[in-house]
Amino acid sequence: MSMSVGGGKRRITSEINVTPLVDVMLVLLVVFMITAPAMKEGFEVEVPKAVTTQSIHVVDARSIIVTKEGFVLRNQAKTPDDRYEQLGKLVEDLKVYKSECDHKTGEKVQPVVIIVGDKEARYERIIQVWNAVRSAGIAQVGFQLETAVKPASH
Repeated sequence: MSMSVGGGKRRITSEINVTPLVDVMLVLLVVFMITAPAMKEGFEVEVPKAVTTQSIHVVDARSIIVTKEGFVLRNQAKTPDDRYEQLGKLVEDLKVYKSECDHKTGEKVQPVVIIVGDKEARYERIIQVWNAVRSAGIAQVGFQLETAVKPASH
């Protein structure tokens, strides 16, 4: 607010001083610009190991290996070059496997896929493989785990 001094009439003029408001907004802008990249990076998470695992024997299960580099190896692959270049080819192969299980004579065989993911493989890649298996119509999906060493009791 400002007042004019002097003369016979005293008049109060109401004006908003926007300079402090602009200063505060610029400071907030700078703070958010500095902290925004830190919020995108996230946190490292260490996935727990299984102390006790249940071993299940499955007849004619398909194993899909995900290497630490993110390569998806074919069932019973002998070399790292025996891999899928695209997950679409994996889906096609699994659909063939599912139809073979559906058309087997005798008892009904349900198709089973075991995903063997390297400890250092990206979690995202393992989920992509899992989604590919599910999109092939296979509901029975398992993950192979290593049994963690139990701590010695004193």
